[in-house]
Amino acid sequence: MSDTEKDVLHVTGTVKWFDPTKGFGFVVSDAGGPDILLHANVLRNFGQSSVADSAGIEVVVQETARGIQAIEVVHIEPPASGEVGGVEPDAGSEIAEPVDMSLPLEPARVKWFDKAKGFGFANVFGRDEDVFLHI
Repeated sequence: MSDTEKDVLHVTGTVKWFDPTKGFGFVVSDAGGPDILLHANVLRNFGQSSVADSAGIEVVVQETARGIQAIEVVHIEPPASGEVGGVEPDAGSEIAEPVDMSLPLEPARVKWFDKAKGFGFANVFGRDEDVFLHI
């Protein structure tokens, strides 16, 4: 067994945060220890361009000179219902207008979103204009 193979471990944890604009994020291992770097390229190899904060994740990790880094994503479990990214799904629902759930969903790419400010913009596929997003 080579040194490279010896240092590879399977880790289960939770996504601490991931910023697609920056191209990386961090995972907290269920077993504890330092945060694990999750690079966007590793996530893309799994077939995703982003992952939700608080999502469960299983990764293959390797110790590098700069710390522990994910080298492969094995599985992603969406966050449990309830608080996601610091905002509860029903937060503010008593003042918000009801959402018409009969309207069709349209695929889009998040162009920019600021979690701290609670808003951003998305590009709807096949349209030139951006869509305003607010939580």
